[in-house]
Amino acid sequence: MFSFFLLLAVLFAGIYGFSKKITFPADVQQAMSGLPDRLDYNVHGKKILSDKCFSCHGPDSKKQKADLRLDVSETAYNKVTESGLKAIKPGNVAQSEVVHRIVSSDPEYRMPTPDSHLMLTAAEKAVIIKWIEQGAVYKPHWAFTAPGKSNPPKVHDTKWGRNDIDRFVLQKLENEGLNPSPEADKE
Repeated sequence: MFSFFLLLAVLFAGIYGFSKKITFPADVQQAMSGLPDRLDYNVHGKKILSDKCFSCHGPDSKKQKADLRLDVSETAYNKVTESGLKAIKPGNVAQSEVVHRIVSSDPEYRMPTPDSHLMLTAAEKAVIIKWIEQGAVYKPHWAFTAPGKSNPPKVHDTKWGRNDIDRFVLQKLENEGLNPSPEADKE
């Protein structure tokens, strides 16, 4: 009888979108506060997935584990895992198995696995979580996209810099907590 009610609870949770409760470790929460407002797959996410995840969940079918590819959005979005969650549910970290696995303290459940000798830093976990939260938008390699005009960013020190390119440089410095060096002598 108990198993019947347990089965009903699991079905109810699946139908109505409830999932495992997820809590982020303090170091990941702290790392989240230092991330830019918008993350870009090619700039922020792809390098982490490529370095830490694609060895088991990438294009090489001989090394692929759990029949999951994280380098292809359709597979990542549609793969239902053993827990019943999608591997990546764009915009919903609580229903994304990837998030549960990267923040888990259980070595049997955590990804990357301990035997891979790969580990995600708190900052890398924060990037993946925020990227999924923002919709997990995959983008083609930058070399295959047409360049577009972008507006220069807003910066705190509006007196520094002579052109729009300087504002991009200054934004990066400000994000890193750095100040520009004084202008060099003309000599």
